[in-house]
Amino acid sequence: MLALSLAAVGASLIVAAAVAGTAGTAAPAKAQSSQVTRGGTLRVNVSDTDYEYLDPALAYDSIGWATLYTVNMQLLNYPDKPAKAGGNQLVPEAATGFPVVSKDGKTYTFTVRPGLKFSDGSPITAAAFARAIVRVCHPDQGSPAVAFASNIAGCTAFNEKKGNLTGVRANGQKLTVKLIQADPTFVAQVSMPFFAAVKPTMPINPKGVDVYPSGGPYRIVSREPGRSVVLERNKFYKGNRPANPDRIVITTNTDQNQSLLQVKAGQADYDLGGIPAVQNGPLSEEFGVNKGRYFVNPLVGTGYLALNTSRPTLSNAKARQAVNYAIDRPALLRTRGKFGGQRTDQILPPSLPGYVPADLYPIKGANPTKAKQIWSKGGEINFLHTTSAASVNYAQIAKFNLEQAGFKVNLKPQPFGVAIKTMGTKGNDIDIFAIGWIADYFDPFDFINVLLDGTNIQDTNNNNYAYFNNPKYNAAMKAAAKLTGEARYKAYGKLDVDIMKNAAPWAPVFNFTSRDFIGPRVENFIFQPVYGHAILNALAIKK
Repeated sequence: MLALSLAAVGASLIVAAAVAGTAGTAAPAKAQSSQVTRGGTLRVNVSDTDYEYLDPALAYDSIGWATLYTVNMQLLNYPDKPAKAGGNQLVPEAATGFPVVSKDGKTYTFTVRPGLKFSDGSPITAAAFARAIVRVCHPDQGSPAVAFASNIAGCTAFNEKKGNLTGVRANGQKLTVKLIQADPTFVAQVSMPFFAAVKPTMPINPKGVDVYPSGGPYRIVSREPGRSVVLERNKFYKGNRPANPDRIVITTNTDQNQSLLQVKAGQADYDLGGIPAVQNGPLSEEFGVNKGRYFVNPLVGTGYLALNTSRPTLSNAKARQAVNYAIDRPALLRTRGKFGGQRTDQILPPSLPGYVPADLYPIKGANPTKAKQIWSKGGEINFLHTTSAASVNYAQIAKFNLEQAGFKVNLKPQPFGVAIKTMGTKGNDIDIFAIGWIADYFDPFDFINVLLDGTNIQDTNNNNYAYFNNPKYNAAMKAAAKLTGEARYKAYGKLDVDIMKNAAPWAPVFNFTSRDFIGPRVENFIFQPVYGHAILNALAIKK
């Protein structure tokens, strides 16, 4: 998924294995009880950042997806439950059931349930989902989801203004999607927030639409960029998902330390932006882990330094390998505080199919001597990071490490939403970006192809922050995507090691955990394993 600040966490598909440092004996969160109170206003902070987008075709960060989960209506969706209760398993939502798939695996037919309505009272039909796909593929929308829709017949040609989107047809309640080739991950892909129901008249707008009719439990009432987002219950929603608060008021760009004090005192209820790194130890000692207010959950994700291969300093693979030897992974991980994750030097997280452990770069500390042996030319590096305290500390450590190896480093702090736009714009002047990625769905395609296939690079909204565009590896990624079963995972495991050993477009640092803290006046914390946060619409104000 979705990119995320190194001070926070984002979306994941499934919780498959415990991450080092989490409390294995803690009780898991439970599904909603019938005794939960409905009503009141839930007060949520988003510290040190703002939403990049709230438009489903454009939103691709952790806070955006956690919020869209409360307002979207999907063909198939993940239930409002923890992983052990099925929260990582797709179920029909707008669709009457799972799609009918042709014998060759290339045609999917969904039937949309009759009677569904948008928050303005208009009907939700197959055309709403067809429009979502059109917006993703449209050349003027600039959606980062093109990578996921490229297998839909005509999407790439349409996006490149060379043809029509031929693979999508809506007829009443029937939606038919034709693929170029069979894809075992298509159902998971089409369930991503990019493909939520939107009005058939929703405009193409590369800057994003902030307020629009939606089909989920809540609707977006207002957005004031840099300050707030307000959600209210969708009175036309008749589904079975919880909608406990009357309103959800989200305040953005709050100070993380001040926000923690507000949540602790009950002046705010939750902070989507995360917890100050140094406070995870004290919070776990005061409240315990997964016992009511402080929660730790593993995520399928990787925090890494994206090494911009299109820039002069890091255009040579040897220079990028030197960066991997130069960084002090234990010191960088410590900036995340207690339960922060586990060190890594690979792209794929250990819990993802295809992962094969490999000893590629030092994970016990920096080796500047080796870095200089590999690359003695040094060079100037513009290092982009976000403005949270943890990210600032992280960048300062990386700067020291890299300068020990002979590089000259200029730190470039920006708020998360701004940094994502900066790095997502082709031709930017950034050499290294400190960022992280949490799985959109449980397949290695979502890391290797989505983040490193150079054929997906466009003018804006890129998430291949390394601007890695190697014809050999592009072809290998596409070949791996065509495979199924063990052959697929074996191919991706080989690619992971090969890319990092020989091309090194990243300097991976650690695998993530999610750490959450809620206020004393709220209850019913449910960790949604797909989106990596508390389920906002399930949180309830106590009686």
